[in-house]
Amino acid sequence: MNGLRAVDCLSRDWLKVDAFLRYRDVDHGEAASPYGVFAVFDEAGGFMGLVTSRQAALFPNRIFADLLIRRQPHPVLATATLEEVLPRFGGECCEHLAVVDEAGNFIGVISELSIFAALSEREAQIRREREELIARLQKELEYHTMATMVFETTSEGVLVTDAKAHILYVNKAFTQTTGYTLEEVVGRTPALLHSGRHDKEFYRAMWQSLTDNGSWQGELWNRRKNGEVYPEWLHINAVRNAQGETTHYVGVFSDLGPNKEIQRELQHMAYYDPLTGLPNRRLFVDRLEQAVAQADRVKKGFSLLFIDLDRFKNINDAYGHELGDELLKIVARRIREAVRDSDTVARLGGDEFIVILHDCHDRGDCSIVAEKVRSAVNEPMLLGGHELIVSASIGISFYPEDGAAVSDIIRNADLAMYHAKQEGSGASFFRPEMSTDVAERLEMEVAMRRGLENGEFWLAWQPQVDLDDGMICGAEILARWKHNGEAIAPGQFIPVAEGSGLIEPLGDWVFRQAVREAVQFRQDCASCPLKVAVNFSPLQLRGADAFRKMMDVLREHGLPPAAMEVEVTESVLMGRRQGAMDFLKQAQEAGISVAVDDFGTGYSNLSNLKRVHVDVLKIDQSFVSDLEQNAVSRQIVQAIIGMAHSLELKVVAEGIETEGQYAILRELGCDYGQGYLFARPMPVAALKEWYAAMCVDGKIKLPGALTRGTRQAAKEHLQDPLLTGQHNICEARRRRSEDEASQSGSGL
Repeated sequence: MNGLRAVDCLSRDWLKVDAFLRYRDVDHGEAASPYGVFAVFDEAGGFMGLVTSRQAALFPNRIFADLLIRRQPHPVLATATLEEVLPRFGGECCEHLAVVDEAGNFIGVISELSIFAALSEREAQIRREREELIARLQKELEYHTMATMVFETTSEGVLVTDAKAHILYVNKAFTQTTGYTLEEVVGRTPALLHSGRHDKEFYRAMWQSLTDNGSWQGELWNRRKNGEVYPEWLHINAVRNAQGETTHYVGVFSDLGPNKEIQRELQHMAYYDPLTGLPNRRLFVDRLEQAVAQADRVKKGFSLLFIDLDRFKNINDAYGHELGDELLKIVARRIREAVRDSDTVARLGGDEFIVILHDCHDRGDCSIVAEKVRSAVNEPMLLGGHELIVSASIGISFYPEDGAAVSDIIRNADLAMYHAKQEGSGASFFRPEMSTDVAERLEMEVAMRRGLENGEFWLAWQPQVDLDDGMICGAEILARWKHNGEAIAPGQFIPVAEGSGLIEPLGDWVFRQAVREAVQFRQDCASCPLKVAVNFSPLQLRGADAFRKMMDVLREHGLPPAAMEVEVTESVLMGRRQGAMDFLKQAQEAGISVAVDDFGTGYSNLSNLKRVHVDVLKIDQSFVSDLEQNAVSRQIVQAIIGMAHSLELKVVAEGIETEGQYAILRELGCDYGQGYLFARPMPVAALKEWYAAMCVDGKIKLPGALTRGTRQAAKEHLQDPLLTGQHNICEARRRRSEDEASQSGSGL
């Protein structure tokens, strides 16, 4: 391929980013990123992998390290040939590859488009070289020796004719390309090469240009001696004497056959998905623009189906990406077969497909097509010895009702798909109120930013009690927000904070304010030096800098590290992000406790507890709430407590509301508890009053759960057969799910 190597085809549309940056930090609010891919580097300057701008734009508030796919394609050597590089794009289903030198150092990025650009540049360079060659021939043709050397050694085919177009000379490259020797063509005209693909008008225009301008260049098809037709790029110059009379014509040409094939292949790769063979996003948008133009001309609309596979990630995680790719191929074929040949089916990326239903503008007809697509996708498929069933959620939008611009039609179909997935309806038509939901989230984000600036947030303290003797041992800090006189539930604003990046400033404020209030409480209530438990988002756990900031706050206010407890969810341990692991390790070395919140609701993997020393496990209130009714919940709680104690961990139960729950937890050996039975979350000022009124020597009076009747009821609960054998948490969770399913009844 013209001798090009990977290093000759480096792309310019990439950007080096830090692993902990987010897309929104680098896109500067632009409608479309100027970069096609981001090269992600760790704190030590080591190359980690590539993230496409499409991936990053889908999750603008996630850090680049989280967007890296699990199995990055191997980098290519800078010296690799294009024959070695090109097959990897299709074979590994990627658009970009990292390029490294012999020492393995990252030097850039290569893509199909950058290769195409390099080939085009090389071709332009060859054309420039040809033009320079012709200019030299015009000046040096009289110097026979030098002219002969250039003439015979050039890789381009050259022929020289007299003023009447009779061939005088041809070089070796001419013979190699056409198959004709000098002896066979001398005295004849170039007409012997005509392929028959060009008419008389084509050649008339060529000679007119030679007469008027003294030159002509362009692409034409000629025929070799063996009859094979081939494309070539031909440049003809007229050679004139001092009087301006044409004495000779010099033609220089190159065989475009090999480059044509590469260009066709690159063009296909640029516009079609390499995995499924369907049009990709670029070609789809072009066809959608054509559909809009056609609809405007004929005054007739069309519809769009946005298709997303349900739980596809689970299949990828369970069976691997190779099987997942095979599944996508089958799904693509089934969607293609479920619609008309005149309709456009494209793959946008991942497990997202989109269909233009041309001339289909009726809700009833669209519903039929959508159901046909869903039925086709839902059919079981046998892959790798596994019978798999995958379902699809479909959003439907209409042109022009649901958007005049191409981006609006796609976005609204996407919104409808999201609602179909949330509602479990399978398919949903776009409704204007769907956009309202997005607008409300944006409004809440703006209100939260202002709320942080205006002091609208406050902290609620919920005491934690020793279930054995009533000693107040700690309190969990909970963020609360009052906006325009109305209390906003954490379930509303926390997801917005996490999705918008506000969780970091909010978390920083919560920690600093909690330390201030804790110092104040310890001064006013010296007999109750409780431990303060603060929840930390994964985005706050970023190694040395995050730990240093935390310790600076503690030192600034004089709160000892032993009075602090960091609460994280099990997903933090599961993610094993190095920054988070370093943060937790340093916190424990400083004497700060670490608690795992909501244990039992997520991965419940014991190996997670081995990666970092944990002091406390917190049982989620979903298990506590039905302890008195659900034997499986009691089994899960008993298993968690037993496991924690065997690892020398303390256990805190959340959401204790009844004396019966308290009695069961105490009998099971749970160490601590919190909930409405003891105290509701309250401001620190109210906590002081509560402590003064309810506590004696740092203890509260435990509820009447210690009565004989309540104790006996707790013991009877614990005699359930489910609690008498050796059962693990996973089995208990499975049976609990079955219990809940059987109690919920049929929803169909």
